Amino acid sequence: MNTSKLLVDMHLHTTASDGSFSPAEVVQMVKESGVKVFSLTDHDTTAGIREVEDGIPEGMEFFKGIEFSCKAGDIKCHILGYSYDDSHPDFMEVLASAEEKREDKLAIRIEHLREVDGIELTAEEIAELEAIPSAGKPHIANILMRRGIAGTRTEIISRYLEFGVDNRIPAELAIGAIKSSGGVAIWAHPLGGENEVHMDRKELEVKLDALQGIGIEGLECFYSRYNDCEIAMLLEIAGRRGLLVSGGSDFHGKNKNVGIGELRVSRKPVFDSDLNLIEILRQKR
Repeated sequence: MNTSKLLVDMHLHTTASDGSFSPAEVVQMVKESGVKVFSLTDHDTTAGIREVEDGIPEGMEFFKGIEFSCKAGDIKCHILGYSYDDSHPDFMEVLASAEEKREDKLAIRIEHLREVDGIELTAEEIAELEAIPSAGKPHIANILMRRGIAGTRTEIISRYLEFGVDNRIPAELAIGAIKSSGGVAIWAHPLGGENEVHMDRKELEVKLDALQGIGIEGLECFYSRYNDCEIAMLLEIAGRRGLLVSGGSDFHGKNKNVGIGELRVSRKPVFDSDLNLIEILRQKR
């Protein structure tokens, strides 16, 4: 068993989804940051993984990852999958469904801009978006910012792109596909993600009951937007329920103000030995 203490970050995004740096650039940035154990977890795509998995620098430990946008009843959640077999039929089927929903959502947003806001994207701008494996709100906002529309990226997203569009796949299907393909399924930022109000323990436990009922295996206890009290609560809940512990920054490059390896608000370091998920993933190799 590996008893070393290596800096870790299991939640990183690239230009394959809504990050601002290419997969190769992110790997280089991880190396320069001092993080040694990491995963790329782009939204609903494995395109970035395929670009870099055969060229990870020596001395770094890489695990395949993905982040699915999901729902379980009225629960909206993001499910992280690690060390899956992307050639497994169940995983391929769920991935295709997630990619299709994301493509549909992009088309709806483009149409909404035209019909509701009077902003018509050019053919070149639409082609730019369609060339991104998993285009999302930040990519559209970047185009609007280039046009000189006032506001920060977050403000533009809130003003023009925050309206109900269902691009979520059933959490039960995502969790099942990850697990049947040999991977591990983790609930990402379970208290709430970027620009979301953090839920309290009672609400968390109710939702966790439902997700455990469909097979979730762990929690992202360490997260860049969580303080030490929130992390301690998540660690206690994970321990009591026998769940795995993961942690990640949710790095998006210029599209989010968070650094690689920043796994809590206090910015104290987090190591592989703090995440029992890592031991399980190593055993799967």
